[in-house]
This record gives sequence, structure tokens and C-alpha cells, in this order.
Amino acid sequence: MIRVKARYRDQKLELEQPLNLPEGAEVEIAVQSLPSTEIAEKEAWSKQGMSRLEEEWDNPQDAVYDNWRKLYGA
Repeated sequence: MIRVKARYRDQKLELEQPLNLPEGAEVEIAVQSLPSTEIAEKEAWSKQGMSRLEEEWDNPQDAVYDNWRKLYGA
């Protein structure tokens, strides 16, 4: 599943970023329309969560696994 943000204008969805999909790919769209205050709050929580995840993910103890293919012979 790929999540992207878009705006609805003139009966068309305008994606914020392009998708790498083959021509004619069938997609399913779930529409979630939120008030701008709720959107801003969700974005703030998402940003905070992502920064915390990055701190946890990128640490010296786990750096040994950065080159896991070589480590495990894959």
C-alpha cells in the first residue's frame, strides 16, 4: 500500500508527488476529508513520531546491522 497526499480540484486528484506505477495500473482510492485543524494536528503528531523513530532507529548499537547482507552472507 502506498500513501500519498493529494488535493481535489476540478473533479481531479492532484498528487503532491508522482507515483512510480506502470501505465494503466488499477488503483483503489480511500477518501478521507478532514478539517484543516485536524490535518495540522495529525501532521504534527506524525512529524513528532517520525523524528522519535529516526532517533531510535539510527543508533550506534544497531549500526552493526547496517551492512546486514555482508554480515549474514546474503
